[in-house]
Amino acid sequence: MQYTMSSRGDILMRHIKKESIVFCLLLVLVTALGAETLRMGIGLEANMNTRDGYALGRSVSLDFQIFKYIVNGVTLTISDDFGIFTVIEPEIFGRWYFKDFGFKGGGFFIQADLGVSLVIEASETKPHILGGLTTGFRYPFLRGDYYVEPFIKSGYPFLWGAGARFGCRF
Repeated sequence: MQYTMSSRGDILMRHIKKESIVFCLLLVLVTALGAETLRMGIGLEANMNTRDGYALGRSVSLDFQIFKYIVNGVTLTISDDFGIFTVIEPEIFGRWYFKDFGFKGGGFFIQADLGVSLVIEASETKPHILGGLTTGFRYPFLRGDYYVEPFIKSGYPFLWGAGARFGCRF
């Protein structure tokens, strides 16, 4: 059987989607079993997930505090330029809070991001490896049950992004 370029791309996309979902679910399950704290947040950001100008990103995140200064989690960000360009980014992350500038449930952090960037343009989907670094400050309030988190990030393929998340602890 002979494959065309589009059928090879479709087969690759199906495998990337399946493997990404399975990997993220396994990470969530393994991390949740040993987690001290579970937090969920929603966010808005401006980023360069477009060919021209800027894109607006919306995100949902779930993170697990493993140790006092170490957090793992997953984030799903959807960005678009309100035109024909949309980017879907499922990613996993590992975060470290700076000991000298951190406090229970918050503080300055640096985070490594890894995932897949699915670029959808004119009904064509192209997958890219996503990698980056994020830095920010999580400020907990109301006894640590809620938080606000401004951040900036840089990486591939989005180049840069800046925004804020708001969330709660379970």
